[in-house]
Formats: sequence, structure tokens, C-alpha cells
Amino acid sequence: MRILQVEDDPHTALAVERILQSGGYQCHTTESGAEAVRLARDEVFDLILLDIMLPDMDGFEVLRRLQAAEVDIPIVVQTGMVARMDRDPGLGLPDFLLKPYTRDELRQRIDQACARGHGPGMTVEAGEDDFDRRGKPRENDTARRVHPRFRTLKAGRIVSRDGRFSTECLVLNLSKGGAALRPTDFQQLPGAFELHLRSGPRRVCEVCWRHGDKVGVRFLDLGNRRRH
Repeated sequence: MRILQVEDDPHTALAVERILQSGGYQCHTTESGAEAVRLARDEVFDLILLDIMLPDMDGFEVLRRLQAAEVDIPIVVQTGMVARMDRDPGLGLPDFLLKPYTRDELRQRIDQACARGHGPGMTVEAGEDDFDRRGKPRENDTARRVHPRFRTLKAGRIVSRDGRFSTECLVLNLSKGGAALRPTDFQQLPGAFELHLRSGPRRVCEVCWRHGDKVGVRFLDLGNRRRH
């Protein structure tokens, strides 16, 4: 599991990195809110651990920019500013950790956020049956409706380059450089394959990490041309 930590205090950042690494997580740390938005948009992460007080912008602005960029990654905010968290409307605020927190509290919040499976702005995780043939959310399913600004979660199909392997998948996170997928058949998944979405270009993918029933892939073919 890859975690993006956004934290400007070097002592806190190092301590959290050690906790995460001891739990088997991969951690990438940045102190810049703008860099965090770029990384979340262009790379594949399973979770963002976000501080509120940052040198270039606060965490609320980071949340707004992630929403505007339609980035859907579970987020845990770490802060001592509980009152401001409660007063800031309209962001669909994620879980937060009150500083200082323990190792067990951190891991519990990470597990809770990943179990939820989506970031602020999404109602629930969407499955394949929640999309019509054009790849758009079904509007008559109010129990599992997807927020109109967050349509990252899509149903797709994984097909090996030789055509011998094929399975359905759910796209958990989609960026310019790669994606996080949950394949139906993840045990037989090849190391490289094509990702066929119901809307958008097909992508040639290479697996870069596996965690349980989820895989992270990087796109080898970044062209926008749709192949038929």
C-alpha cells in the first residue's frame, strides 16, 4: 500500500514514516500542498495523510484542489485544529487524527479510511452495475449514487496482451500516470495487460505493486488515441 504523507514538520514526518514502514506500508512524504496535489493527480496512492498547517497553503485548500482535479483517494487529516475542522463546510471532510496520536490510532484511521474506499465528495464506492453502457453513473440508483464531480470509480476489463486472460475490474483511483485496480481474478493477473474502460482510451499497463486484492499499475502507453 502506498501512502502520500503531506507534513512540513520533519520530526513528525520521520516518526510517521517509521510507523508506516514498520507496518509494511510504502510512504512518500512532501511538505508542499501544491506538490501533494500534483503527486495525487499524477501518481498512484492508496491513501493521503494530510496535515492542515503547510508552508504554501493549508490543508483545506489542498482538499479543494483535489476535489477540483477529481482525485478520489481516501484521506486522513492529522491536525490539532478540531474547531476549524468542524466549522469548515462543503468539503465532505474525511476522518482526522488529533495530534498527538499513537501508533495504534494511526493504523486504525488508515484501516477505516481504506475500508471506506473513496475520498471526500463520493457517497459510496461504485460497482460495475452502477454504470450504464456509456460509462456514466445510473441516475435511478439513489442508494449508490456517485457524486457528479467524482466519477473516478469505473468498471473496466483487464485483458492480457495475448488475449488468454480476461477479468472484470473496478478502478479505485485513476490518474494521468497510472491507476489502482481491484480485479475480480487477481490471483492469475499477469504482470502486463491492457485496461479497457467503458469510456476513455484503452491503456497498456504494467503492475508496479500488489496489496491483497488490489494492484497498482503504471501506464506504458500515455497517448490519448482510442484504439479499436
